[in-house]
Amino acid sequence: MYIIIVGAGRVGQSLIKISTERGHNVVVIDRSEDKCNEIVEKFDVMAINGDSTIKSTLTDAGARKANALVATTNDDAVNLLTILVGKELGIKSLVSLVSQPEHALMFRRIGANVMENPASAVAEYLYRVLQRPSIRDFMSIGGGEAEIFEIVVTSKAQILDKALDDIKLTRKDALIVAITRDDEIIIPRGNTVIREGDRVTVFALAKGIEEITQLFTG
Repeated sequence: MYIIIVGAGRVGQSLIKISTERGHNVVVIDRSEDKCNEIVEKFDVMAINGDSTIKSTLTDAGARKANALVATTNDDAVNLLTILVGKELGIKSLVSLVSQPEHALMFRRIGANVMENPASAVAEYLYRVLQRPSIRDFMSIGGGEAEIFEIVVTSKAQILDKALDDIKLTRKDALIVAITRDDEIIIPRGNTVIREGDRVTVFALAKGIEEITQLFTG
């Protein structure tokens, strides 16, 4: 992919690192010349010192051939104008950080995918880890109505050495999506047996997560 990333702050640099490591072509735009110099020294990218809300800046960054535009600044107005210009230039995938949740609807109305308030997202993740330390990773869905999470099966698990058909998680508003065992991804079937140490990815309604967690950890 050809990706334009606006903003070379902490979030922007993390995205630059991931994107370049995975072989994508990346162009960075930032209003700070020092940031641009820093980025060029750290990563194999082109950096443009300029204003991303100006059409000519995005054009110079290769907007006409770009697959995606990501706005990562902490200024919602800058991000919104950048996305609008990117849309006008025909960039198909538009993504933006949004600092103020009440602004998210404006971004969505113009066709942008939104990551709301990354600081709050990190805080929410840390809180969930404190609540349920057995859960390794999670993603909230539907405003918190459901979650997808990964959990490690312990030796005390109630479902240890049982086949999925015998567990009947669907009665508990949950579904096993995948199992990782010895670095191998297993697509679960009815006769798949849960083993100690399995990392199980589960989709579940939030109201039943505590009970489901007990099944895997004892």
